[in-house]
Amino acid sequence: MAPRGLKSALKKSSPAVLTGAGKFRGFTIVRQGKKTNIKFKGITKRLERRVWSSGMLPVIARSSDARPGGHWGGPKGGRARGSKVDAQLTRIVNSGPAAMKKADHTYRLTKMALSGLSSRGLEPVIAQRAVISERTRLATAADVIAYDKQSNRLVVVELKCGFDHGRQAAAVKKGKACKMATPLGGASDCNVNRHLAQLAVTREFFSHEKDTLNRIGELGLDQTVEAVLMYVNDQGVEFFDLDEWWMKRAPKVVNAIA
Repeated sequence: MAPRGLKSALKKSSPAVLTGAGKFRGFTIVRQGKKTNIKFKGITKRLERRVWSSGMLPVIARSSDARPGGHWGGPKGGRARGSKVDAQLTRIVNSGPAAMKKADHTYRLTKMALSGLSSRGLEPVIAQRAVISERTRLATAADVIAYDKQSNRLVVVELKCGFDHGRQAAAVKKGKACKMATPLGGASDCNVNRHLAQLAVTREFFSHEKDTLNRIGELGLDQTVEAVLMYVNDQGVEFFDLDEWWMKRAPKVVNAIA
C-alpha cells in the first residue's frame, strides 16, 4: 500500500493542469494553488521536429491495431480506442484504490493495464499528472505515477495502447534505416525509442520538482524516480525500462527541444 498522504502530495504539488479541448487543449500553469493565465506548450511536436528522423516508419509500424467493425473500426480506430482506455484508466486511478477494485464496466485493455501494473508490483497513485519545465516553458503529463513497494520509489509510467507490430522497426529514408537526431544519435528511430524519448523528458521534468521530492522524502520514500514504458494491446502487456542510457541523455533532449 502506498504511504498515506502520497496521492494528496502529488495532486497538490502539480505545477499545471490540462485545460481546453481539441486544438485549444494545453497546460495552464498553477501558482500557489491557483490557475494563472500562463500556458505552456506540449513536448510531442517538439520531439517530432527536433529528435525524430525525417524517415518514414514502415507500414507494419504505422498500421492500426483496431479490428474492423464495432466501436474501433475505421482508419482512426486504434487512436480512438487508446484515447478511451487512457481516459477510463485516468478516472479509475484518480478515484482511488476502491474504484480500482470495483472497476467492473471497463474496457478489456483498461483491465489489462491495471493487471499489468499489479503484476509488475506497481500501485497506481495518480494519473495524468502534469509536469513542466519552467526554463523551456514546456509541459507534459505523466500517464500514471505509481508506487513500487519493493524499491520504495515512485515510477513514472508511459502508457501506449496498440502498436502490436513493428515497435522496433526503424524509420527508413532512401532505403536506409534511420537513427534519431543528436543527442539520441545512437538510438534507432522506431516507435519504442520515440516513446522512450517522451518518457525520458517526462521523468526529467518531474525529477526537478525539488519541493515535491522533499515532501515525498518526508513521507518515507526514496527520492530517486524511476520510469517504465508500458504497451497494452490484444496480445498482452509488455514493459520497457527507462535505463541509465536514456536518463543520462534526458537533459540534453530537453535542451534540444527547448
